[in-house]
Amino acid sequence: LSTAVLETLSVVAYNQPATAEMVSELRGAPSGAALAQLVRRKLLRLDRPSERGAKPQYTTTDRFLRLFGLESLSTLPRSEELEKA
Repeated sequence: LSTAVLETLSVVAYNQPATAEMVSELRGAPSGAALAQLVRRKLLRLDRPSERGAKPQYTTTDRFLRLFGLESLSTLPRSEELEKA
């Protein structure tokens, strides 16, 4: 995965559910292509709310957890933990 795709994946993982606009804003760069690639690779899921006017939201999948060796989202490393390593 490219740096941009990994950035996009981490933004969603730590801020889910996340809209495409939210991801792009947090990254400071357009993220549509990276989000589409992650959905194709089944690392993200795109949920389309039934409420009128609600924006589609991205969340991570069980495949994401398995590939990164995580038991759950609560086991994602936090910045404090990374600084100590």
